[in-house]
Amino acid sequence: MKKTLKTGILALCVCMGVTACQNKQTSAPAQAAATDTAVVAVEGLTIATVNIDSINMGYQLVADIQRELERTEARLTADVQNQANAFQKEYDNYIKIGGTLTLSEQHKREEALQKKQQSIVELQQTYANQLASLQVQRMEEVTNRILDFVKRYNEQNQNFSMIIYTGKSSNILYSLPSMDITSAVLRGLNEEYAAEQAKK
Repeated sequence: MKKTLKTGILALCVCMGVTACQNKQTSAPAQAAATDTAVVAVEGLTIATVNIDSINMGYQLVADIQRELERTEARLTADVQNQANAFQKEYDNYIKIGGTLTLSEQHKREEALQKKQQSIVELQQTYANQLASLQVQRMEEVTNRILDFVKRYNEQNQNFSMIIYTGKSSNILYSLPSMDITSAVLRGLNEEYAAEQAKK
């Protein structure tokens, strides 16, 4: 479950690749480096990075959502299991007494058992859909919170031209450590979340 949640959050956070852009980009002609690597200089462009893996690992909201989903999954699984156990008892009882019933009674019992079995299968699928829907909803909440905070953080503190995300799912191969603002973003996210929880 944790892996699935984090993977979903990473997918939804792709839009962080270019956020808080202030449209201040002024491109200059590409300059050839001394080696065979081309270097593009962009005058006045300031870029920061946020490591989304670190955010996922350290953001308290993500941890709370994971626990919420695990509790929900356990509750729904227990409900299905209880109904399956009840069905099994009814089926076992039918096997014991089936020989003493008339053919008409046997058919009625078997039809009823088949319907109950099918209802359990359908219930299991319904619960799986509900859990998946809740997971998507909660992941979208996390993504929106991160994007909103990064935007506000940039407007209030730094005014970077661009903030991009790094991590295992990123296509960024390397960035200077001095560009990384993950700690400040993570601290701000957790402070806001803690303040919200304290009001409840």
